Amino acid sequence: MRISRKPYNLLRSFSALSLLSIVLIGIVSAALLSRFLRETLLEQNGLLTLEFVQSIAQSQNTSRYFSEPDPAKRQGPLDDFFKRIAHMPDVVRANVYSLDRVVLWSTEKPLAGRQFPESNPELDRALNGQLALHTGQVKAHDKSEHILFAPEIKEFVENYIPIHGPDGAVAGVVELYKLPRLLWETIARGQRLVWISAGLGGLFLYAMLFWIVRRASRTITDQQQALIEAEQWATVGELAAAVAHSLRNPLAAIRSSAELAAEGEAAGTRECLGDIAAQVDRMETWIRELLLYSHQPDGNAQGADLNETLRHSVADFRDRCARQGIALHIALPEWSPRVYADPHLLGQVFNSLLANALEAMPNGGQLQVTAELRNHRVTVTLSDTGTGLSPEQLAEAFKPFVSHKRRGLGVGLALARRIVQRYGGRLELRSQPDAGATALLQLPLAE
Repeated sequence: MRISRKPYNLLRSFSALSLLSIVLIGIVSAALLSRFLRETLLEQNGLLTLEFVQSIAQSQNTSRYFSEPDPAKRQGPLDDFFKRIAHMPDVVRANVYSLDRVVLWSTEKPLAGRQFPESNPELDRALNGQLALHTGQVKAHDKSEHILFAPEIKEFVENYIPIHGPDGAVAGVVELYKLPRLLWETIARGQRLVWISAGLGGLFLYAMLFWIVRRASRTITDQQQALIEAEQWATVGELAAAVAHSLRNPLAAIRSSAELAAEGEAAGTRECLGDIAAQVDRMETWIRELLLYSHQPDGNAQGADLNETLRHSVADFRDRCARQGIALHIALPEWSPRVYADPHLLGQVFNSLLANALEAMPNGGQLQVTAELRNHRVTVTLSDTGTGLSPEQLAEAFKPFVSHKRRGLGVGLALARRIVQRYGGRLELRSQPDAGATALLQLPLAE
């Protein structure tokens, strides 16, 4: 039992997987860059604050008053320092801690003299001589020193700045609560830029990759189709080589017998025997087409006289046109252009196109054949007023072994296009149901 597998759609799979991958990578990258930008700007702001505070402390030699046990003695010398700190830009509260976590001074008077023994990682780091930063929003059940924050204070930056004495040891810690609105706006603008850049970059990358993969998918599809056609035509060659010799001898005998019988018969019988001979010739033409294609002859590709080749092909169909009541109109250039093609193979192309046009007009019509020079290429147009083709039939017109005729082999048009393409030309077919068909054949001029 053969299990049919659904063909793998490269473009669809890539579109989904690449989009998912790019979106995930973009989100992760943008999130990491946004976090890095935020932390870097906050750290830089904290370092500037630390340098400013420590420079004031060193200039006023205030560190020695942090260990003064008498509040009256330390209050006066430190007031100027604390007030200058408290009036720094964006500062909404300032607390000064001693080494035993007692608030020596605060902009909030109720906090002065209180001790906060509970764990405070940022204060611990500052007491160890390191700058500590903390950002967040005021929430219920938060740190106890936040209890006196005004209700409008939502998001803040908390800076814990160690103050060093002359010996380099930590003498105390200055805690600053800041609302750096400009800093938040700068961070917000930077983060927006990061997300917009990530989005546009991901979109551009996806578009470029999608374009590349779409071209690759089309190339693969075309190559697959070419391989399928190559396999089909290889089969044609094998069959043609095996069948041609078996059929041509019986066909020749049938034609000879029909010609001999027609010599002594009545007019009606001779006409029937003539039809037999014509059908034999038609069958031999099919075999010859298969043999020509299977052997892939190089032929004489130096040049072919377009007018002569086309007139020769049209002459073979004049009697049939007259019997079917088809008006034939030919318009060829006065000078005969030479095209890059083999005359015999080019004649086979014209024969296939003319035969298809006549078969589409069994009850008469008009067939117009024109040729003109366009952009260093010769364009031959064959237009009929026949039954035309449906869009489905038009899409399959050049596929080997696909025919919508009762006795068609599906080889004529496929062979014609293959021959034309071999010499750098193009063959197109345009048609609509009940509106006739037009074949456009373009061939390069011979050098």
